[in-house]
Amino acid sequence: MLYLYDEAIVDDLKKSFNPNAVANPVVSVVAPDKIIEIAAQLQNDNISFPIVALSRDENAGIDTNLTNFTRMHKGVPAVIDPKTNNLYYEQAIPLKLEYALTVLTTNTADMDELIRELIFKYTRMYFLTIILPYEGQRKVRFGITIDTESDIQRSSGVVEYLGSGQVHQSIIQLRCEGAVYVKYTPAHLKRTAHEIVPTVPNTQNE
Repeated sequence: MLYLYDEAIVDDLKKSFNPNAVANPVVSVVAPDKIIEIAAQLQNDNISFPIVALSRDENAGIDTNLTNFTRMHKGVPAVIDPKTNNLYYEQAIPLKLEYALTVLTTNTADMDELIRELIFKYTRMYFLTIILPYEGQRKVRFGITIDTESDIQRSSGVVEYLGSGQVHQSIIQLRCEGAVYVKYTPAHLKRTAHEIVPTVPNTQNE
């Protein structure tokens, strides 16, 4: 389900740089699963700059500072399906989820302006929402911000672009707060019927 976080961040970036959804935006935003295509396009000289590319750190781990034993193992009641009469227990594992936001431009002016925009966008916790495609169908709100412990990595030189041009590169490290793995376990609710027979107390004096 980590791809849901990827898509939410990429879609939000696209809306920021291309609010009117024009066909050929000034800034191209590339999702993690499309990054390999950049290399191929560079080789064919079929690409337009500037580019903002998102890549997820492969070493996503469990955030032990936020773990809850009950929520991780047994789960908490979250959803009732009225059709099946199932109660779904939601198990959630908090994650350490980090991203690298790579900016590629052909000149320093574009680089400086894009880095400025992105720093102001993520310098405070920026919140996004995903919808889980599982039994719960519920929304998960998570935050994303700049990793203040990491500097902005900027190429001291430049990346050679097909031997005829130059591409400037900067990388901003981002981290997520509130990202979780979620699983649902059903428990069938049984209906019980009780027949209550009213009794009239005997108030007659003997």
